Amino acid sequence: MLFQEAKQAVKQVKPAVKYKFQPRTEFPDYRVNLADFKGHQSKALTKMGQLAPQIDLVLELRDARSPISTTNVLINRVFKDKQKLVLYSKKDMSTLGSRLLDKWHKPLNENWQFVDCRSTKDVERLLKTLRDTFYKMYPPPPLGLRLMVVGMPNVGKSTLVNNLRRKGLGKKNLRTNKSVARVGNHAGVTRKTSEIIRISEEPEILLYDTPGVLLPQVNDIKTMLSLSLIGTVSLSNVDPVIACDYLLYVMNLHDPTGKPYRQYLGRPTNDILELLGGLAKKTKRYAKTRDGNRKPDYNGCALQVLADFQKGKLGRWCLDMGVLNKQSGEEFKNQLKVEKDRVDSMDAEINRVRDPQDLKKDFHQRRAEKSNQLFDI
Repeated sequence: MLFQEAKQAVKQVKPAVKYKFQPRTEFPDYRVNLADFKGHQSKALTKMGQLAPQIDLVLELRDARSPISTTNVLINRVFKDKQKLVLYSKKDMSTLGSRLLDKWHKPLNENWQFVDCRSTKDVERLLKTLRDTFYKMYPPPPLGLRLMVVGMPNVGKSTLVNNLRRKGLGKKNLRTNKSVARVGNHAGVTRKTSEIIRISEEPEILLYDTPGVLLPQVNDIKTMLSLSLIGTVSLSNVDPVIACDYLLYVMNLHDPTGKPYRQYLGRPTNDILELLGGLAKKTKRYAKTRDGNRKPDYNGCALQVLADFQKGKLGRWCLDMGVLNKQSGEEFKNQLKVEKDRVDSMDAEINRVRDPQDLKKDFHQRRAEKSNQLFDI
């Protein structure tokens, strides 16, 4: 009898309400430095402006993991009215889709392609596009089709240049198989604009490789953290734990099950220290405190998570909110206009050296224009 009564009592107990994880809808307003604009980037923009008149086509690379954040409105100012092809690199690490990109670029009347800079197939497809561009030009350019490869740091420009040259010229025509552009998995490897590089002989196609150029200051912390996560901005400028927290925020919005980071923690969480603590426990990564106790090495664990993300070990992601919200073409166009106006309102000296028309003037012309100014601004 006692067993039957116990069974009946269990049936009458209401099942516990399961806790449903809710991802954060807002990201904390951390104090993050929004500028990482270096001197060699300013010089690169000046050089681009000087070379702009002889350029037939601009190849602008953007990282498909952060397509909005790696859009640089300064490039449009330097190459105003120049034909442009937008290339989205690292597509194998991104969830970015072609339908969304079609919506974005159609109102701007821009052409775009996905490109894996290390893929022979993608490089061949791009070479075909470039050769077709040459043959469509009338009259054909007498000195060959001249390109400039531009974009933010660490988006794959130099890797693309080397592979375009190898594939375009072929082994027989290469004097050396040595790379003409230095490459690396961090920002700032290319420090100055290259000499002109031939990538095809029939037809004649030549290009310039350029250093990655950031905006003088990005719009908000989400943009800066996105750039740090993909390696466009050095992590020496951003706290790795804060960068990890933004990655956790984005992953939870995309997939609130916690599955993307299950290798670190067996449950979903909004607490970055809980996540890093789980990783510290699994890897036994601890730091000693002043009183001799141990605590999780949050900084070291954060760097490991960021390295795993950049190697693609955490899956495919897109870090920009505009992708998550499926931003429309008009919204994307308006956002670029707002960003252009914001950058235009910055330091007048920065803006002036990037104006190709101003770059054509010599020192005496610029001084004459300023002769009626009280201050040199």
